[in-house]
Amino acid sequence: MARTPVEANRILDHLRVLFKFAMGSKWIKENPAIGIAAFHEDQREAFLSVEQLERFFEALDDYEHQDAANCIRLLILTGAREGEALKAQWEEIDLIRGVWAKPSHHTKQKRQEYPPLSAEAIELLKAMKVKAVEAGNARRPLFPGREKGSRVTLRRPWVQLCKATGFVEIETYMGKRKKLLKRYKPTIRIHDLRHTFASHLVSNGFSLQIVGKLLGHTQASTTMRYAHVADEAQRAATNKLATIIRFPTSKTA
Repeated sequence: MARTPVEANRILDHLRVLFKFAMGSKWIKENPAIGIAAFHEDQREAFLSVEQLERFFEALDDYEHQDAANCIRLLILTGAREGEALKAQWEEIDLIRGVWAKPSHHTKQKRQEYPPLSAEAIELLKAMKVKAVEAGNARRPLFPGREKGSRVTLRRPWVQLCKATGFVEIETYMGKRKKLLKRYKPTIRIHDLRHTFASHLVSNGFSLQIVGKLLGHTQASTTMRYAHVADEAQRAATNKLATIIRFPTSKTA
């Protein structure tokens, strides 16, 4: 699978977990996926500009399934991972204190997190809570599935929203009836909303430490991927000094 290194790495991760489970169940004695080197992955730096976010919010307002739209709005406003939002329960949301108490089994780092919620996120959640109470779903997940439990994925809504905002490329393929069909492939990932959240905070002067805490990073090195954005914010601040002190650039020959 060298031609698709990212997909290969994800499959390797799944295999390690499966074989670890098999070892715990005494079905095998060793994990054959251990020791296999993963392919190198270039870190993605994609994030949406303010103008692109405005286009997204317009598309979200027009989307027919507002439950899915609200989940994506929450991702934009909190920087949460898709799985954290989809699994969220109303009992985790403290609308009075403005805190989201994420349980350890819902977070990537397997530890409890208590990120504060912005005023906009609280307003969104309050409106959702009113509708949940009216529908008798106040004790269900924030984003219920068709049957019991939480919604599983945002894949279809994400494709539709990317299509509406122009963040897609068209692929053609041969259908079962020998008919040439086309499909829309998003050029941005839903996880890029998390990068967008972090990048805009860092570029507006918030420290990497604060942003890392909001994202639930346990290692400072993880947040360092946004260091170049922080450098740009600092450069902008130093360039602003000349304007503040009215430095006479025309007389510095």
